[in-house]
Amino acid sequence: MESFSWKALSLLSGALAAIAVRNVLGAVWPGRAEPPLNPADRRIDWTDAMAWGVASGIGAGIARVVSKRSAAAAWEKATGNPPPGIKPA
Repeated sequence: MESFSWKALSLLSGALAAIAVRNVLGAVWPGRAEPPLNPADRRIDWTDAMAWGVASGIGAGIARVVSKRSAAAAWEKATGNPPPGIKPA
């Protein structure tokens, strides 16, 4: 049960982080143009599609680290033990 609970918490924190990254990137996208949310659309030029790919990749990587570490800290605070699969410090 503990492993299932950890997976659920980790999944939830990751999903919330992904939503936050998409909203932040959409808000700070340069220019007045809408961000290319579907870079496969051939009407979007390569420069914009590649820039969006780089920005979303960096954002997703940072969000993943922050969400995993935050979930682990919350787990430790709630249970007094590290999450399943993480060795105690």
